[in-house]
Amino acid sequence: MAYLSAPLAVMALNCRGLNIPERRTHLLRELRKKRISIAMLQETHFLEGSAPKLRNRQYPNNFFSNHPTTRKAGVAIVLAAELDFKELDKVTDKLGRFLFLKGTIADRMYTLASIYVPNKNQARFLRRTMSKLSGFSEGTLVVGGDLNAPLNPQMDTSTGHCCMPISSIHSIRKSMGNLGLVDCWRVLNPDVKDYTHYSALHNRYSRIDYILIQQEGLSRLKKAAIDPAT
Repeated sequence: MAYLSAPLAVMALNCRGLNIPERRTHLLRELRKKRISIAMLQETHFLEGSAPKLRNRQYPNNFFSNHPTTRKAGVAIVLAAELDFKELDKVTDKLGRFLFLKGTIADRMYTLASIYVPNKNQARFLRRTMSKLSGFSEGTLVVGGDLNAPLNPQMDTSTGHCCMPISSIHSIRKSMGNLGLVDCWRVLNPDVKDYTHYSALHNRYSRIDYILIQQEGLSRLKKAAIDPAT
């Protein structure tokens, strides 16, 4: 019950592979240093059936969705021990693209979703995934993920545009809107440009990594930041 009056610190991170032991150790150390309560990870690159351990005393309760045949994709949700999280249900993707987790923290129901969207057909993937999440979700919904798409190209890219058709961007926004999801960072930084990804091919910075919550949870949102990747 340690978190009844303390804030939940949620992080979304594209790890670009965690099969090297030193990277897992460094990640867990950084989570502790930043006092992260819930980490939603993408691109763990763990292989189903032979995934390495990603836990320690501070982060013992972790959940994974791994690729069945190759070390690519993969998502995870890492929870701090102090949360006293009680799992009720979960859904994993057969290709390691999403993980839905439902349970209670301090007697309050939460649904957590870590999502790694492919770099093609993003709108179609998110439409299907959000539909599945809608049927699963209960309580406070928190989504963290690499969407491989800027929700607002004018503000979320250094060039003011992206290569995706505007109809696809609108479809992605609609999928989010159907669940009442809003972009935490943008809500608190409406006029700021900052980025989470650089494409050498397009010579463009973009913000494609997001933490999303439902509108009714905005009153509990205190801070949102983009930290340097280390």
